[in-house]
Amino acid sequence: MLRWFEHDGSNSDIIISSRVRLARNLKKYNFSLKLEEKEAREMVDETCGQIREAGFFNDYHTYDFKDLDACQKVAMKERHVLSNFLLHQKTAAGFVSPEENISIMINEEDHIRIQSYTAGMDMKAAYEAADAIDDRLGDLLDYAYDDQYGYLTTCPSNVGTGMRASYMVHLPILSANNRIAGLATEIGRFGLVLRGIYGEGSKSMGDIYQISNQVTLGLSEQEVIENLNNITQQIMAQERALRKQFVKQQKNSMLDMVYRSYGLLKYARKVSLQDGMLLLSQLRLGFSEGLIQPACENECAVYQLMIGIQPANLQLMSESELSGEELDMQRSRFIRDNLPAIL
Repeated sequence: MLRWFEHDGSNSDIIISSRVRLARNLKKYNFSLKLEEKEAREMVDETCGQIREAGFFNDYHTYDFKDLDACQKVAMKERHVLSNFLLHQKTAAGFVSPEENISIMINEEDHIRIQSYTAGMDMKAAYEAADAIDDRLGDLLDYAYDDQYGYLTTCPSNVGTGMRASYMVHLPILSANNRIAGLATEIGRFGLVLRGIYGEGSKSMGDIYQISNQVTLGLSEQEVIENLNNITQQIMAQERALRKQFVKQQKNSMLDMVYRSYGLLKYARKVSLQDGMLLLSQLRLGFSEGLIQPACENECAVYQLMIGIQPANLQLMSESELSGEELDMQRSRFIRDNLPAIL
């Protein structure tokens, strides 16, 4: 069974994924940031027990931080199963679907964070999946809800629907032309924010960014999604226009860049994370623009490789603790073993 990041979806030349995240809290407990360790353990155990007893998620993988080491947790964050916030919680647990497209995090910034991913641009499907999970949990758990303000959350900006919607986008040409800072300022006027690959507090790697809404109060889920879609479509148009211009005016230079990247990925014996992400970004651009062709159809989900070369996932695959140089060697080996053949 393929995980969501192992295949491409609609508008995959630009859009890597659509994500919806819902924040929910329980009436019975203080917000997570106010919970003492004993209370946090009680909340996590009680919530997980209620979810398990319902039987809705029997096919999901379950985890508890008390049973995981640091590498396992970081690897889950690298695959977007955990948030960066949850990663730094001492007490936490959760449920993950077999495709890793649905994740239920317990004791994040809010008691419950439901997140749903779809490959490519399909926010409707991501929302419907998250909403279905929310309905099931809402039947089991007593959510903190106010008739006037909506769902009550730790952060005031999440009050209301408690929903954050985001697109993960690949913007190599806008990035190369130093337009990202201006873009971030511009979309801020429309209540959106541009962040790094792993969301708040993270940096961009491989020219990958997240575009998400900032405010939920006073807006319906559909209004949030519609606003995000409109702005993202404009960004896609800008990136595509620049790509078309570059291919027309500098096709030989772009071909040379893409084939050099492929050659380095195929034959290098040591690859750093920064270099690997840059080279894979250039390769992804080459596939998207038809500058190179995969030998077999459906073999160019480059983002799968980008996740695979992250440090913790490499450590897990090697089943041993690797030094910096050993990580670079393992990264090059992983790329060589999984790099799609080209025509």
